[in-house]
Amino acid sequence: MRLLILKRLIVGPLGTNSYIFGSNESKEVVIIDVGGEPETFIDIIEEKLHVKPIGLLLTHGHYDHTLKLGKLLSYFNIPLMYSKKEFDSGIYTHKKADRWLSEGDSIKVGEITLDILETPGHSPGALSYCSKDVKEYDSKKIDGVIFTGDLIFRRSIGRSDLRGGDPHLLLSSIKTKIMYNPEITDNFLIFPGHMDITSVGEERKLNMFKNYFL
Repeated sequence: MRLLILKRLIVGPLGTNSYIFGSNESKEVVIIDVGGEPETFIDIIEEKLHVKPIGLLLTHGHYDHTLKLGKLLSYFNIPLMYSKKEFDSGIYTHKKADRWLSEGDSIKVGEITLDILETPGHSPGALSYCSKDVKEYDSKKIDGVIFTGDLIFRRSIGRSDLRGGDPHLLLSSIKTKIMYNPEITDNFLIFPGHMDITSVGEERKLNMFKNYFL
């Protein structure tokens, strides 16, 4: 029985990866980042998936990950969740969170738990969302999933030259929170904020910046 809902939407002017993630058992989902095109989210959630959103999570506050999020918040009447460090830094101040998230917090989506990791570097309050409860994706056995925003990409890493960015923090976040995190194995899939899906193991071997974070 397929218990997972994991839908990637590539939307907005910069081709942002936005995600609908949750449980096909409880029919609860969260939206992770909004790159724009709220009508597309509404259509997929209501007409194709027939699920109930319970929250909108931000990995960080850059415009290409927050575009038009207000329309989804008001339409579904759901809470906004992200890091207060991102708000306090001035990177994203358009709307305060209904729930501030920090390292060690978790979010329940049906029977699935999403754990919050603080992964600054691309922006001061960047977060990643990790779950060990997802054991299969696209008919392949895995150990879990992690939504990294613009921290790490397939064969690359996020920018650190934007306001609030820090290259040393970025590499440290990849190293300590992902590559040398005892809870995360090479068989975790990475769902980034741009470009294709990858895995921790693949990035250990093939990422062009691997010598800086391994």
